[in-house]
Amino acid sequence: MDKKWNLQDIKPAQRNERPSRPAAQPRTAEMPRRPESAPRADTDAADTLTVPVESGAKKRRVSMVAVFLILLVTFGGIVGVSYLLGGADVTVYPKHREPNINAEFTAFTNAARPSDLGYEVMTLEAEGERQVRATGQQQVTEQASGVLTIYKSTPSPQRLITNTRFEGPDGRIFRLVDSVVVPGAVDGQAGSIQAEAFASEPGEAYNLAAGTRFTVPGLENDEALFNAIYAENEAPFTGGFDGQQFVIDEDELATAQQGLREELRNALLDQLPNEKPAGFITYEGASAFTYESLPAIEYGDDLATIKEKAVLHVPLFAESELAAFLATAAVPGYEDEPVRLDNPEALTFSYVNATTSNSNLANLYQMLFELEGRPTIVWTYDEGKLATQILGANRTALSQILQAYPGIERAQAEIRPFWQRSFPTDINQINIIESLGEDPE
Repeated sequence: MDKKWNLQDIKPAQRNERPSRPAAQPRTAEMPRRPESAPRADTDAADTLTVPVESGAKKRRVSMVAVFLILLVTFGGIVGVSYLLGGADVTVYPKHREPNINAEFTAFTNAARPSDLGYEVMTLEAEGERQVRATGQQQVTEQASGVLTIYKSTPSPQRLITNTRFEGPDGRIFRLVDSVVVPGAVDGQAGSIQAEAFASEPGEAYNLAAGTRFTVPGLENDEALFNAIYAENEAPFTGGFDGQQFVIDEDELATAQQGLREELRNALLDQLPNEKPAGFITYEGASAFTYESLPAIEYGDDLATIKEKAVLHVPLFAESELAAFLATAAVPGYEDEPVRLDNPEALTFSYVNATTSNSNLANLYQMLFELEGRPTIVWTYDEGKLATQILGANRTALSQILQAYPGIERAQAEIRPFWQRSFPTDINQINIIESLGEDPE
């Protein structure tokens, strides 16, 4: 029998219908659903991958810029380090000797010859007082005294007899203790001599300060000679007194004076290093002290205040002159070159005559002394000039520059940074270091 089909039993074919999953491949997990907005997988555009493309030329340009910046920073760092750490240390080894000194010498206040050693006298004063028991008073009459330096500004000597009068600016008269012969001027330099003088009258009014100028009234009739001869006192005139003084037991007075003078002596020695002018050398052994007892004053019913004055006289030697003098005397081959004493304290000073240490050195025109020790005599050079000459010079030029400095035996330079071949052009970056090293002898 023929089977009959109804129209509703026939299903139309659907387009693009996906085939069903084979039954042999069961789903093990539910696949995630694709979002409705996502493109379908069955389109060609959705299956295309986008791959970025880089320009090789652009990449090379970026690398070159980076390398340039690195080199620029490195170069700048090198320049900066060179500026901060740059400089030069020049170690100079000057010529030096250590002679053994043990001899007597003579020094002069007015060194006439270049080979003579000259000196100046520095004077320091101090006063002190102390109370002692007095037993009464007595009348004391004393004339002031001191030393005059007499000058003559014209040639030929002039004799002045004992008691020759010298008049101060205020009319006070002093007289010579002994006759003297004043030497005449030589080569335009006035002749001079020192002589003791005393006041014509007692009294404190004749205690004159140092540096007072005197004329010779007895020469007024000869105007040329009167103007040519004059005198000055390099130290004060002292000792003048006219009046009552306390009477003090001699033993008690001596004990008080000794203690007071010792205090004044120590105080002046402590003051000496601070008062010594720069460029001069002196020695404690060269110190000479004089003392003066000033008038005592009333302190109470039976007490008196004694006063003492101590005066320190010490010779000063110019450092360069003393070094050259000793080099001439003790260093073979020395030829009047500029030198200095590196350690003047290595020398011990003493007077040949013991009484010199108790005298007024201002009254002497020469002194005899002994030096003993082993000082270091160093040849000097102009450090500033040397630093200026090596500015910007090539390292190899140092030996040639040193030929102009006979006082330098050798030198060595360390220039920073190490690759620099020339000295800095800034003088503040050049450091001169002096080294004596070992004695060459």
